[in-house]
Amino acid sequence: MTDRFRARVAIVALGAAVVLGCQTARPSGRPRPDVSPRAEAPVVIVGAGLTGLTTAYELGKAGIEVLVLEAAPRPGGRIQTVSFPDGTHVEAHMEEYWERSPAVRLLRELELPLEEDTAHSTVRIGGQVYPYQGEGDRDTYLRGVFSDAERDAFLRWNAKAWEIHERLRAADLEGQGPLPDDLQALLKVSFADWVRGEALPEKVSEWIRVTVEPEMAIEWDQVAALDAIDELRIFLDTPDGFGETNYHVRGGNSRFVEALVARVGAGRIVTQARVTAIEQTDTGVRVRYLHEGARYREVTARAAVVTVPLYQLGHIQFAPPLGEEKVRAIETTRFGAYVKVHVRVAAEAAPLWQSGGDSILTMLSDSPAGSIYEATDFQPHGASSDRYLTLLVHARFARQMLGMSADRMREHAVASLDAIFPGIARHVRLVEIFAYPTSVAYWPFPEGRSRFDALARELRRPQGRIWIGGDTTENSHSEGAVQAALRMAGELVARKAEIVAGPTAVER
Repeated sequence: MTDRFRARVAIVALGAAVVLGCQTARPSGRPRPDVSPRAEAPVVIVGAGLTGLTTAYELGKAGIEVLVLEAAPRPGGRIQTVSFPDGTHVEAHMEEYWERSPAVRLLRELELPLEEDTAHSTVRIGGQVYPYQGEGDRDTYLRGVFSDAERDAFLRWNAKAWEIHERLRAADLEGQGPLPDDLQALLKVSFADWVRGEALPEKVSEWIRVTVEPEMAIEWDQVAALDAIDELRIFLDTPDGFGETNYHVRGGNSRFVEALVARVGAGRIVTQARVTAIEQTDTGVRVRYLHEGARYREVTARAAVVTVPLYQLGHIQFAPPLGEEKVRAIETTRFGAYVKVHVRVAAEAAPLWQSGGDSILTMLSDSPAGSIYEATDFQPHGASSDRYLTLLVHARFARQMLGMSADRMREHAVASLDAIFPGIARHVRLVEIFAYPTSVAYWPFPEGRSRFDALARELRRPQGRIWIGGDTTENSHSEGAVQAALRMAGELVARKAEIVAGPTAVER
């Protein structure tokens, strides 16, 4: 590295392996007076991520009071916008929201300003970069990547995948009932083997793999064919267009969280509240939590909604214990890994990722650099301003980085970026890293799992007065988070008369 490379690095590890706690500083010798949060509410929600906040918002619209308990010092979960001293902001985790996701309907309902982008990106396949073309036009894009024969093969495969997806959606099988036999068969073959069985040209198969693996944060042979078809929906050619538009919240995705908190009411959200036990009886639930790392408190309610990631459920005592099938579902769900690297580079480096004066980013790549975004695309910047590139490193490449020291991670990320855009390393001025060893859920095909199997359906059913849900129970990312919230809120609203009637205190 040259003298110009004076990069700083900060690693925030989120997931099962690392829990970071924050405390508010207290004046020396002056204990802070105890202000007890409320001890009763019709519904207690555990977790103030997107699922918990959306559930609270939906219940509030129906006139059902809630209390939300969040272990972290802030609400929002994996939605977090961070800013640099020059005012540029980047997303520490969640990047975009796709058109058909219920999250987009919620964003519009909250009247948040949105930036939109096309579904497809530049792709790097077999070391060759195919710049994005067409501004959403299917044939222009495909001609930039495939030969005529490859294009025809892709479109035949696309039509088959879309027909399967639409039959799956029409059956409304996300949480109910068994699959038809022909769809059930797609749970018994990995996505990799199913695609290979279609005898596609190699470049078409590689395009499919390079497109789906960054979304799932896991290799394509580790998931059932039906799961990956469901995930790949956002990129397919459909009667509505070639792929789905994706959206970013103007000013940063944390504005989504802020809007939900404002609607729910900050006074109904308790942070630094780590739930340790949930006990239920015939009349309600009692939730115990450790507040600010120092004091156990209890809150009683008619029902509890648990939205924490599945890998954290083992830290909560349930009385009576969760059912055997729910436990099996939890224990056999796995999690793909991401490492997100934000790289600040000098403005003069921009031509390295441009073609004809236009940026070719975003780029999907099967390389240690992962998917590459230009974060400054969605905010004002001058021609002489430094640029911020985001590397979303996924699957095996992320797992490789997770075992590295901070210095080694920085060097590895910059070298990976330089391998794609030679010469960029000397322009790097700063590096910041967020590591997610358990970023999004997947259902491991080698263990016979699928997001559409009987265990997944069982986990989505309430156990007495306890509901469990989140992106780790439905599908990956914001779509699953909001789907879970709408499902659970709908079921609770259907029981509103029971939930809001009478006192919530639980008999001991």
